[in-house]
Amino acid sequence: MSERMKPILAAVVTGIAVNFLGLTYFFGPLQANDAPAGPMVPAAAALIVTSILSVVLYDWVVQQMGHAMKGAMTVALSQILLVDVFYLLTGQRGMAVAGASAVLLLVSWGAIGAVYGMLSDGEAEVAG
Repeated sequence: MSERMKPILAAVVTGIAVNFLGLTYFFGPLQANDAPAGPMVPAAAALIVTSILSVVLYDWVVQQMGHAMKGAMTVALSQILLVDVFYLLTGQRGMAVAGASAVLLLVSWGAIGAVYGMLSDGEAEVAG
């Protein structure tokens, strides 16, 4: 772990700097002036499109990692960190909703990983 501390700390500082500058000078001003006019598609269509795109990303992650369940948990934990933890800490989401969202993400990606792993004939299941 000690040999990884320097790159980990440097990555944290870089992430803070880039995200602070990006949120302050790029994303924040755009968000303040870009109120949505309404939904682009019905909720069911949004769920279908988002699910397709998410599983395509997931398939790529599995191909890189070589393990269906590890890939599923990587995607789930990334979503939890990006949405639930951040929104909870910034006061945009309550504890119960953040917890429920995290559970739903873990269960849904766990199910996706299990099904993908069972149907992949072991191609994406490398020991380790």
